[in-house]
Amino acid sequence: MDYQPGNQQNGPGGGYNPYNPYNPYGAPIMPAPVRHKGEGMAVASMILGIISLVSLLFLQVTIPFLLGGVSIILAILSRGGEKKLPGKATAGIICSSSALVLAVLFCIFAIWAAFVLPNRSPEFRKELNKACEQQYGVTYDELIEELEDIWEGEAPDTDIWNDLNY
Repeated sequence: MDYQPGNQQNGPGGGYNPYNPYNPYGAPIMPAPVRHKGEGMAVASMILGIISLVSLLFLQVTIPFLLGGVSIILAILSRGGEKKLPGKATAGIICSSSALVLAVLFCIFAIWAAFVLPNRSPEFRKELNKACEQQYGVTYDELIEELEDIWEGEAPDTDIWNDLNY
């Protein structure tokens, strides 16, 4: 067979050419890629998960809780009626759940550092009292005593709370 232009085989204009992608009667046309219905939500889930992970580098704790929760919800919703999650939704769930776990660990560490660490190191407690006195006008020990009194049900000392310079 001659596939040259001007060949009158199989009709006017050159005939059948299976190697010409522009020939509507030639080689089979490749089907367009199928786009999943929840692809946009999966992409949004992945982006929010990445943002929540990156925000931990800046010691932001509220952003991973907010964006991580929204990211997980979007990833679940992106599934639609399918049995499997799209890959981007899975990445979003992994990023956002790891950001949530790291944020919880950071909060636990901050509480430990604020309440346990000063009791273990007298030098650190002196420095902490000095820093709190400079920053807030009240020492750390006075604040802890006041919080213990409030925890036991006593009325708060308004003098200490009014003296705080924050």
